[in-house]
This record gives sequence, structure tokens and C-alpha cells, in this order.
Amino acid sequence: MTTDLSKEPDWTMETDEGLSSATTRRRFLATLGAVALGGCQGSGASPAAFGDVSAGNVSGIAVGALSVVGSEPVMIGRDANGLYAMTITCTHQGCDVEPIGSGSSARVQCPCHGSQFDRNGAVTHGPAGSPLVHFAVDVDATGNVTIHGGKQVAADVRTAVPA
Repeated sequence: MTTDLSKEPDWTMETDEGLSSATTRRRFLATLGAVALGGCQGSGASPAAFGDVSAGNVSGIAVGALSVVGSEPVMIGRDANGLYAMTITCTHQGCDVEPIGSGSSARVQCPCHGSQFDRNGAVTHGPAGSPLVHFAVDVDATGNVTIHGGKQVAADVRTAVPA
């Protein structure tokens, strides 16, 4: 006696909605698989778009500062080398990250999936796989700071603070 193994056994049972329980199990497992495989691998989220943003006066941004600029999708930081700006859009799934702490211990954390970044936006703990995007910063003659959301720069770029 030979058995045809190419045929799937018919172990289905009709439910009240007219779908077989095998069909609903398949849908459930397909959905679960999509979430498990795609939900935490990182989408490589692009930063939220914005134009030029005023970040106040340089006199109000202390060395060691790292803070979100109003309701804009960007944060401003200052270290010994000058001013820098980076997105608050997590590179994992696009949630808004939050600066935590101040000075040399400041870091950035994503509340959605736990990604962590150092104060310069480099990934220190995943699931994010890419650093936060940086933007150009200008300081005018009176000390007013402008962040240019349409101009990305390297993470080591700093704008000198006038003396």
C-alpha cells in the first residue's frame, strides 16, 4: 500500500463564520510570522521632515546640553567642540526618541522598543542598527541658532560658538 504524501490531510472543521479552523489557523500563523520576522528587524526609518528651525540663542545652550527643540522633530546639542543637531526619529521603527540626562552622561533612548544612542546619536543598544541623522546648524552674528532640516551632515560636524 502506498500513501500519497503530496496531499494535505483534511483536518478542517467549519466555524460559525463559515471559515474552516485550518484557514483561521493559517491566517493567525501568517500574521504571527510577519510580526515576528518584520516587527523588530528595523525598518531603517527616515527622519521626520522639517525645514529651517529656530533653536533660540546660543547663550541659552550650555555645554553638555541636549534637548528637543520645541515641538520640532529635532534636538540640539552642545559639546566642547560646538553645536550640533540630530533627528528625534529612531532609525528602527520611526518612533520619537528622548534625550535622558545631561552633560557627558546624556544619552538618547527610544521608548517604543528600547534602542539607545549615545549623546552623539551612535547606537549603543539595539534593535536600531543605524545612528541618528545629523543636520546643519548656523549661528548668526547676534547668536541666533538655526537648524537646517533639509541639509544632513556627518555626525562629527560641529558649528563653532562665537566668543
